[in-house]
Amino acid sequence: MTKQQRISNILNHRPVDRAPAAFWLHFPQEDKFGTRAVDAHMQLMQDTDTDILKIMNENIFWDGTTRIDRLSDIKNFRAYSRKDQIFQDQMELISRIAARNKGEVPTVATIHGLIASAFHEIGRPKLYSPLGYLFPLFCRERPAEMKAVFEMLAQSLIDLVDCSLEAGADGIFYAVLGAERYFFEKDEFAEFVAPYEQAVYAHIRKVSPLNILHICKSNIELERYTPLKPAIVNWAVLDNHISLKEGREQYFPDSVMLGGFSNHSGALLQGTIEEITAQTNQLCAEMQDIPYIVGADCSLPTGIRRERIRTVVNTLHAQTSDVL
Repeated sequence: MTKQQRISNILNHRPVDRAPAAFWLHFPQEDKFGTRAVDAHMQLMQDTDTDILKIMNENIFWDGTTRIDRLSDIKNFRAYSRKDQIFQDQMELISRIAARNKGEVPTVATIHGLIASAFHEIGRPKLYSPLGYLFPLFCRERPAEMKAVFEMLAQSLIDLVDCSLEAGADGIFYAVLGAERYFFEKDEFAEFVAPYEQAVYAHIRKVSPLNILHICKSNIELERYTPLKPAIVNWAVLDNHISLKEGREQYFPDSVMLGGFSNHSGALLQGTIEEITAQTNQLCAEMQDIPYIVGADCSLPTGIRRERIRTVVNTLHAQTSDVL
């Protein structure tokens, strides 16, 4: 099977010659933009031979100067569209990767979800864990204003989805925050976040059968995202103590599962080649009756040796069988 055929079959829950593989990582700062970013993506595919290429998105919703720290700053949230340079830069990256890829590997464009994009706008994108409480606080104190902000951002995200596909991506990788128990209460999430995330993802499903929902962080409530009905879903199994099988049975019965390896410990990062091979075979055996893509809980460390990922793929190649 070609990679396109393999992913098409797994999406439609049809037989595949082997389990596909999908891993991704953040590139070094010097490789995040422009020609070097295009080269970095293509080199990763050459080094690892995985079945899906995730196009990273470092063109976040931020103008480079605005800070949103307090209630009086809520007015500084703004919409983004194809008129903005960050949209244009991301579309160019996708277009250039698509031209180099020539349709060989299914590509998914990264879209940061509602809360992630809102957090980017506050101007401190790497401080979500200590500062994520701002959003429940803002919603409790200024509910009407924050609903207007989220509605505005949802439309921006829908526009970015369309622009990404227009630029040549085959599908969408939608990375969400907000399912953590320690920020939004369940009823707050249902009121302030869910309607807008569901609107964005309904559009994604409509325009892109190849869609991946990535649920970030630990201590999450997976059921908050059950209504999105993703084609493929991924979360941190190790950090949340919910196996892929359990998650599928309880929350995502119609979705393809993606994951299996930890992104910060275990065989893939510290083990021997034999241990990586053994865990790959074990994962495939455990998931043999479930539509499944071998991957990791989240982004792998930037400096991981690529041959470790290639070992997983080589192990899967060894399992290849004829499929009618």
